[in-house]
Amino acid sequence: KTVIMASIKCNCGKVELKFPTHAPRVSTECCCNNCKERLEYLARLGGPSVPDTPFVASKWPNCVEIISGGNLLFAYKLNPTTQFCNMASSCCYTFMLGRHSEYDGNCVTAQGEAATYSNLAEGSIKPYARFFSNQWSPERIQKCERKLIGIWVDESTGEIVGEEGYKDLFEAHIENISRPLPSDAVGVKFDEILEKLGRDNIIIVSDEKKS
Repeated sequence: KTVIMASIKCNCGKVELKFPTHAPRVSTECCCNNCKERLEYLARLGGPSVPDTPFVASKWPNCVEIISGGNLLFAYKLNPTTQFCNMASSCCYTFMLGRHSEYDGNCVTAQGEAATYSNLAEGSIKPYARFFSNQWSPERIQKCERKLIGIWVDESTGEIVGEEGYKDLFEAHIENISRPLPSDAVGVKFDEILEKLGRDNIIIVSDEKKS
């Protein structure tokens, strides 16, 4: 039986990227400021509105096939020092992919609130934990639809901490995102797309705010 791999499209459908699998390696809810701010930047440009809910961040193998609209992609960072780099479509300002050089292992991140998935394995983007829940107030967390174990970084020590049961979940998370790419993966890595776009062309959002 032929398995059709999952893909993701921007809101207007001009940009489509295909993943080498039909399910992400892991999905989590994320309350981090970075996830929100990278979508808010695109919303200011005319992109999709940003929901006031945790974002579902799915980690996919770091290899995508550009089906259409490669010339419409652009890269941006929120500030010059962040290790988060993001890619979006210039046609409708939809967030497509993000990558953190330390957090993401052999993966890239996609968010279903921004772009549209196709050919997903059923139930495959169900989050198993809530990352950076410490950046939300307890009152906001209580209003969340899902009851998930919180995991975050202790800013004073840099260590990963969380609610009861977080250690086993986080160990499994690291194991999943660190697995090698599929041997039959077709496409290009995130950094290869960056090279084609030109690293000098990466937009620094904080610099734009100053000008």
